[in-house]
Amino acid sequence: MKMPTEINEKRSQIDKIDIKLMDLLVKRMKLSRQIGNIKKNLNIGYKDVEREKLILRNLKERYSEHLSNDEITSFFKTIFDLSIKNQK
Repeated sequence: MKMPTEINEKRSQIDKIDIKLMDLLVKRMKLSRQIGNIKKNLNIGYKDVEREKLILRNLKERYSEHLSNDEITSFFKTIFDLSIKNQK
């Protein structure tokens, strides 16, 4: 079955957003590696639970009309885990 044009157009928009998301994730991971190097030199632990809580709280306040708290938490826990891996 051929997909309706409207679906294909929406998917094309999603594809463009996905590329932008990945570009931003790459930038975030580069910064995480730089932070990891600084933390290593200062002998500071990689995981900062208080910072993660602050980020989640701010994002939930800003985006709760569009996404559930669980969706925001799930998405950013994955990003936090990737960031910590990149810092090591």
